[in-house]
Amino acid sequence: MPRYRKADREQRLAQARRKLLDAAIAEFAAQGYAQANINHISRAAGFAQGTIYNYFPSKRALFAAVVGDIAARQRDLVLQAAAIASSPAARLERFLAAGFAFAQGFPTAAQLIAHALYGADPEARALAEHACEALFTYVEREIVLAGQREKAFRPIDPRLAAAAILAIYLGGCAAHSSAAMLRLNPRAVAALLLEGMREQ
Repeated sequence: MPRYRKADREQRLAQARRKLLDAAIAEFAAQGYAQANINHISRAAGFAQGTIYNYFPSKRALFAAVVGDIAARQRDLVLQAAAIASSPAARLERFLAAGFAFAQGFPTAAQLIAHALYGADPEARALAEHACEALFTYVEREIVLAGQREKAFRPIDPRLAAAAILAIYLGGCAAHSSAAMLRLNPRAVAALLLEGMREQ
């Protein structure tokens, strides 16, 4: 009997944590890291003021959990889609297509990551960079360096190329959350990026 009670308690804790994370995504996206209010997040999730501290010891810990959660969901989706492509160029296109689809499905989350990475708040930027490191590493190794090994791409600095690809990718993801809902064609974006990397 105690085992069932423990499982129920763990499930309730996980559900409460999920509600708090979802409310935090909305608050951080709307207000930015510096202006986000912990009490607003607790109330928006349906809890009493200060409840959030039962789950996260600080605003920084909450933001780290939020960007980590978003980045993990995004990473899992785009890397799974890209992994089945046979060439670096095809991986890039599938990477972009899956990422833009994620942004359409979760526009507030995509906007939050992009704004944290390219915004003025250094603390938020550092946390978002850490959360997105796996995406950067994948683009650098499995797209840029793999294309260079196959002699499909010219020898350019792989870190700079990966940073440029991620900047365009994340900018496109953020655009999906704007009022205009800019529709980006992953094939066209990939073609533009590949044109700059291919051997002439």
